[in-house]
Amino acid sequence: MLGGCASVPMQGACHGKTISQLLDATDLKTLFQQAAQELCTENCRDCGKSSPDGSAALMPNLCSMDDFKRQTVLVTDFVDIKTYTPEMPGLLMGELMRGSLNQVCCYKIVQAEFGKYFKLNEHGLVSLTRRVSDIKQDTYPQPEAVVGTYNHVNNNKVILFVRRINTSTGHVVRMVTREIDYSCSGRQILSYGVR
Repeated sequence: MLGGCASVPMQGACHGKTISQLLDATDLKTLFQQAAQELCTENCRDCGKSSPDGSAALMPNLCSMDDFKRQTVLVTDFVDIKTYTPEMPGLLMGELMRGSLNQVCCYKIVQAEFGKYFKLNEHGLVSLTRRVSDIKQDTYPQPEAVVGTYNHVNNNKVILFVRRINTSTGHVVRMVTREIDYSCSGRQILSYGVR
């Protein structure tokens, strides 16, 4: 008869998990649609039409109607606040943000390169370039931009920051923050919570 100890992996921090692995376990579409809802002042329900059954159900096909004046916004890829580059997760999050703003808010979207129009300094602050004329040229006449950053913290947390910025003044019109906490057991991501 052999005796021994068996260890059961404890639920806790997600050591060794990359941000990509954590995001793979996350319902990103819902997360970004909720963030878009908070960023926009109007949404597709304001298109002036209702669904055939009379409910206020979201009808994406109405968002392309000519009688609804759609706002155009400049949307950047998300950048890591540690490296100031989008990396693959930032490219994915930028695409999700553009899609959600288009679907939920009925915005027309212009994709922008973060480094060309915005600066992120070593203290982690996002600021509009001081040369507003760079953004306000004829090719990008949009009055507002949506800029996103992210941070992977302590192996089991991802924090997202999304700012809607007035391109003329540089003022942040609205800001949405999401903190995603993950729980793991061994190599498996068990769950996550969003605050």
